[in-house]
Amino acid sequence: MVKSKKKNLSGMKMKTKKIFNLEKYLTFMSKDINASLKKYLPKDNTVISRAMRYSVLAGGKRLRPVLVILGAEIFGLPKKKIEPAVCAVEFLHTYSLIHDDLPAMDNDDLRRGKPTSHKKFGESAAILAGDALLTESFNLIAKCEVPSARIVKAIKLFSDYSGYKGMIAGQAEDTLEAGKWNKQNISLCKKKLEFIHINKTSALIKASIKMGAVLAGAKEKDLMLLDKYAHNIGLAFQIADDILDVYADKRLLGKNGSDKDNDKLTYLSLYGKEKSEENAKNLIIEAKEKIAKFKSKKEILEAIADYMIDRKF
Repeated sequence: MVKSKKKNLSGMKMKTKKIFNLEKYLTFMSKDINASLKKYLPKDNTVISRAMRYSVLAGGKRLRPVLVILGAEIFGLPKKKIEPAVCAVEFLHTYSLIHDDLPAMDNDDLRRGKPTSHKKFGESAAILAGDALLTESFNLIAKCEVPSARIVKAIKLFSDYSGYKGMIAGQAEDTLEAGKWNKQNISLCKKKLEFIHINKTSALIKASIKMGAVLAGAKEKDLMLLDKYAHNIGLAFQIADDILDVYADKRLLGKNGSDKDNDKLTYLSLYGKEKSEENAKNLIIEAKEKIAKFKSKKEILEAIADYMIDRKF
């Protein structure tokens, strides 16, 4: 937190509202999360283990693990009790990125400015490293220090959002239908686009914050509020991603491909830049309304919501 002061007309100092510094918070949290990830990653020197470590530790803001922690802390459960689940989310997220970059999918050579896993280790090793991270993510959740009933509920939630009814459904529609859209049927395209990004992007963000809350024993009415918050910031994130894919410096994005190259359906292609930005802002406004009651973490959750559309890469 940064405390600022200013002078009133009589020259006396007045305290102003504390300004939350999200960048410092995420930097601090990333270091802590990276230390946890190193603890749970394999230590041997096999090609699969090296590929797992390479991809998981390649960088990133660690937003999803942060959301797991916040989801638990809202309801009084500290990170140390759910550290394995914090890592599980990043394991699964990384698996999805490894597979997403493969030639059969988005065919990307760079991820965060570094060679993608299949470029570094070969396609077979990359596929298997992704498989290993996916499988291990569920093993990790089972290691949390909470009642077993909560662990079972968390694993079910995590699998629902990341599996064929969630993230995979969005990925499948996005990948298998690329280039096949009848763009004259705008109404259908809009429905399909929302389906893709609710599942491809929002689902894992929902899984993150809700899993932390579930492990802490949150009530259903509170889970519903977190669900809506995560749904909205996930969609806003994807809208911003579609805009950045066209307008941002590729060096900042750390990749060299684009959705346009792969003939993907995007918010930008359907709505244009101005309307897309307006939609994203409205989603963030509504997201903030949903977490107003969570006073202890409200400021952080609001800052994360703003970051989703303010980021430059």
